[in-house]
Amino acid sequence: MTKQIIKITDSRAVLKRRPVYVGHLPQHEQYKVDAGAEYEIQSYAYADSAGDFDEHIKFALKEGNLGGFNTWYVYNRFAEVLSDGEVVYPIEEQTAAQILEITQDTVIKRRPVPVEELTEEEIFKVPKGMTFDLHSYAYADASGSLQGHIRFAINNPEQYIRGISLWHVSDRQAQVKFDDRVVYPIPAAAPAAAMAAAVPAAAAPKTFSGKEIKLVGNRGTVYSDQPIIPNGSFTWGEATHNCTRLPQTAEHVENMVKLATQLEKARQQIGKPFRITSWYRPEPFNSKAGGARRSQHLGGGAVDIVVQGYMGADLAKMLVGWWPGGLGIYAGNRRHILHLDVGVKRKWGF
Repeated sequence: MTKQIIKITDSRAVLKRRPVYVGHLPQHEQYKVDAGAEYEIQSYAYADSAGDFDEHIKFALKEGNLGGFNTWYVYNRFAEVLSDGEVVYPIEEQTAAQILEITQDTVIKRRPVPVEELTEEEIFKVPKGMTFDLHSYAYADASGSLQGHIRFAINNPEQYIRGISLWHVSDRQAQVKFDDRVVYPIPAAAPAAAMAAAVPAAAAPKTFSGKEIKLVGNRGTVYSDQPIIPNGSFTWGEATHNCTRLPQTAEHVENMVKLATQLEKARQQIGKPFRITSWYRPEPFNSKAGGARRSQHLGGGAVDIVVQGYMGADLAKMLVGWWPGGLGIYAGNRRHILHLDVGVKRKWGF
């Protein structure tokens, strides 16, 4: 019989009675656990019919209770579910880290209102270039807009401002990034890549003006603005993070070609440009982004995309019938992102 375990992977983990920021919970709705602790579980979930659990895992213990309760939530970056010793959740980048970057000298605020309405204790000056590792962020709440602000919760207690995690900042003075690409405010869709002449990659014409890339595996030289697939929409520059992550092996090159081939089919079906938020992530970039240990991104075989006007679930439902590999969506403030890879066929999140 399959044995399921939830394992705590981070010393900051706290079990919660509700899937919300721990600072919003009274003490009787929290239960502190140690890194490395393991509990046999009857079941787990990351969503129900009402929606996702805001990047939390909900689990029910197989026997007994903790703090008088059988069912708890835990933040999915601080725990993992194992089935007979194999990690089955989180999958891929469901645990990946996001960064808030301040883009100009400004102030962060306790409330999303004009600075003139705040007391000195409710504001804190921050310089351009300052970054925060995020637990979560939002640009609207149950009552509607946050009046042009990003509400963010700082993940690392060492970065808390005056001991407080939850702050607001103008969305004209900050941006949220994942894998060094901006994911909020969502950039305007870029124009589709220009069609290139149908020529083999190893014989790239000199008409390309981008950075030169020498590929391993006898594929010769290509350029950052050259489509991976002749006449395609996705370039070597997009796959290699603008040539800052050159393919390390011939297998990685083949994975990029294989993925680009499938992406072209998806692009034609959707009929709108795909914005790449993350593709090739060899180490140390995968660890820096908080990627899964066995992520398909490590070998160039996975991509995260955004399509203007669509949520990730919308795209997933359109492609699930034929996509040959992994296809998944994310919870919380990354609902607009779709993960696609050329690993084994599987899906999650919808």
